[in-house]
Amino acid sequence: MTALSPREALTAPLPRRTTPDLVVSRVLDLMRSGQLRPGDRLPPERELASLLAVSRPTLREALRALAILGVLEIRHGAGAVVTTPDPEGPLRPLDLFVTLGAGDMATLFEARIEYEPLLARLAAPRLTDREIARLDDLVALQLGAPEDAELFSDTDVELHKTILEAAGNPFLTRFGRLLQVLGDQGRKAFQKRKAVRLRSIADHQRLVAALAARDAAGAEEAMREHMRNVRAALRDATGA
Repeated sequence: MTALSPREALTAPLPRRTTPDLVVSRVLDLMRSGQLRPGDRLPPERELASLLAVSRPTLREALRALAILGVLEIRHGAGAVVTTPDPEGPLRPLDLFVTLGAGDMATLFEARIEYEPLLARLAAPRLTDREIARLDDLVALQLGAPEDAELFSDTDVELHKTILEAAGNPFLTRFGRLLQVLGDQGRKAFQKRKAVRLRSIADHQRLVAALAARDAAGAEEAMREHMRNVRAALRDATGA
């Protein structure tokens, strides 16, 4: 039997009730079978959504989850590229797409207020010069187009993912990925508001400056303040 190309494999029908976890499962299954390999580029977002017969918001949620997990790298203007040879490494998709209510999201961000500052403190002395440059580039993209909610969302995910991985603790990284994927649901409630994006961009500038200075205490406090601001934005958007 002739092996299917990645494009042909992606077009195989998904179950009728398509959700982001099914898209994640499709990508991971293709990696396990060897039909998607590190360095392979997925089709452009519009085309990929059509191939999978899912909405673009559904696809974007799945791709952001895969990016947080380290399976894909989303390059603004260049699409998504497979980055890991180990599809068994990420947490299982059904563990990631738990439907959270407003009260659950509030509780989740309480956890992130405590957890993400720890990651920033650990990452500050461990970030490489290349990673610092990457963080600078991400903030520059946000500053250059604060009206672009999709760009902000993608760069926000990448910024937090870079810090998470630089913390250098695989156990914290694994747990942190789950919190960040779940947190992606909450972002939808408030990131469409330009004022919220501007506040977060200012937070990111302060955070990255502390990280670049290798100031662990300053990075911890900047991240804590950022998470508090995100929590306040969630409260304003949902009342929770």
